[in-house]
Amino acid sequence: SPSPSPSPSPLTSTANQTAQATSTETKAVQQGSTSVQLQTGRTDIKAGDALSELDKAYRPTREMVDKIAEEGYLLVTWANWHYQDFVRTWVKQVQKVGITGYIVGAMDDHLLQVLIDQKVNTFSMKSGLSLGDFGWGSPTFAKMGREKIKLIRVFLKLGVYVIISDVDVLWLRNPIPYFKQYPTADILTSTDQLQNTVTDYSLEYWPRAASACNIGIMMFRNKSLEFVDRWIDVIEKDATVWDQNAFNDQFRKGVKDIPNEPQNLFMAYNGQLKMGILPVSAFASGHTFFTQRMWQTLNLQPYALHATFQFAGTPGKKHRMREFMLFDDLPEYYDHKVGFISFQFDGLAELLKNAGPNTGKMELANVEGHFKLVNHEILRVRTALAIASVLGRAVIIPQMWCGQDRWWAPHPGHIPGSNFTLPFPCPLDHVFDLEGGWTKELPEDTYGPSIGFREYSFLNNTKVSSAVRSSRVVIEVCDAGDATCSDGSSGGKIENDRLRVQAGLLSEQLRVALAPASNFKVLEFTTMKSALKNFTSERDWTKFYQRLRGYGSIWCCVLAHPGHIHYDPWFDIPHIDKFNKQWQTWQPTCGP
Repeated sequence: SPSPSPSPSPLTSTANQTAQATSTETKAVQQGSTSVQLQTGRTDIKAGDALSELDKAYRPTREMVDKIAEEGYLLVTWANWHYQDFVRTWVKQVQKVGITGYIVGAMDDHLLQVLIDQKVNTFSMKSGLSLGDFGWGSPTFAKMGREKIKLIRVFLKLGVYVIISDVDVLWLRNPIPYFKQYPTADILTSTDQLQNTVTDYSLEYWPRAASACNIGIMMFRNKSLEFVDRWIDVIEKDATVWDQNAFNDQFRKGVKDIPNEPQNLFMAYNGQLKMGILPVSAFASGHTFFTQRMWQTLNLQPYALHATFQFAGTPGKKHRMREFMLFDDLPEYYDHKVGFISFQFDGLAELLKNAGPNTGKMELANVEGHFKLVNHEILRVRTALAIASVLGRAVIIPQMWCGQDRWWAPHPGHIPGSNFTLPFPCPLDHVFDLEGGWTKELPEDTYGPSIGFREYSFLNNTKVSSAVRSSRVVIEVCDAGDATCSDGSSGGKIENDRLRVQAGLLSEQLRVALAPASNFKVLEFTTMKSALKNFTSERDWTKFYQRLRGYGSIWCCVLAHPGHIHYDPWFDIPHIDKFNKQWQTWQPTCGP
């Protein structure tokens, strides 16, 4: 079956490679190990600029590849300019863990030139494809995947062991010593398997770990070249065949166990190749890393994570990496021109008790506790977003909790094949539409000001300056009518880094009450419960209402058609949802 959420930028490369040279579409290798700081400030590079001199100067040869290979291995990724921030993060992480044998394929001239300027090992893949987001499942995405496989062949023919890595894979340890432990393996591959068959760093047991392999992390040795040729032949002959499906179909032909094999290898491809399945805890998918956090449960240090199994496209991948402080944003991300709002969820303890599966069946009654929990959190987030809109600040969203997992098909709480404790700390994209709602550019005259947001770990990130972290005041939300707290008629008084305001103020009252704290970078609210009653202006409320209609994502699924349920940020009041459906009393309901 297709990988649930493939890399944002698989690749294009070339066909008809030889051992000594490649075609004119695969062009440049640049030496260097300087730490990368990709910037977007250059205006002299255009998508169509000719780079013929670079084509000639940097065409990869065996000699050039040998200079950057690490103990005979070469770690390869690729991207276009749209994913330059993923490239920056990928390279920074590779350098951090001490990998020197790496190279980045640039699919357009813009990215190529920047990588060369930054002394990043790179080669040209002038693909003629879009500089934008490929869009999973699109014809461009499919073409890009085919070129990725050709890239494996290019570097195998240049005499190195190839470690292929999607650009949304983050390397947390140098994998080369790991791969060297399996010298007889011709192919090692990651998998979409959700349950581990080993509790250490061993390869998974085949066939107990027989789920679809994921081609986002793979290692190939020279003997696999004939298999790679066949793989390319299959996908070139039929444009409807997905590269990952073709890989799985080909290697499974004639697959068989190796009696008394000590390393969990098995014979594949009609007995011609030795293969192994990389451990799902240490070469983790988006589910085993971010959702199950299997590496924590087993007390292991993962080698890599691949941002699959997520639900909000490129923004979702970024946010998950940011939550674990692994995405390399530019310095301006770690500050804000006005500042931030932070808070923690109240009242979770009781809700968590009944948030897991209620009946164990794939029915609406099974998810009642889950939606009570998540809707409680949505309500608090909505209030924080409203306050941020009023004050012009960004919101630091706390760690979300979910009672049940999310998937693309019916399930009773866990995705089939997975096993972890419910409820669980869930990624933000399980609940909110980060791609179509939160990060979408909307006209402010209709939707009000855009609202910045940050991940729950933001203030723990060492990239946030001490000046920002220390510039903090606690906003204590008192009972309404408490005369010792500001009622919004004048600014509140800051005492011992604390400012007290009454609950239930209107937006202009809250703005006045918090004015004395305007120079502080972080306003830390003690609660979001009743922290804001409403907007003073009905027009401002209407704009905010329109903006948030698109912020909710879906939970999937019960056994019905349709089986998904949309999260609704306005669930608690009579309203018209984003499908123009009128609600008096919201309740979990399948479909729009």
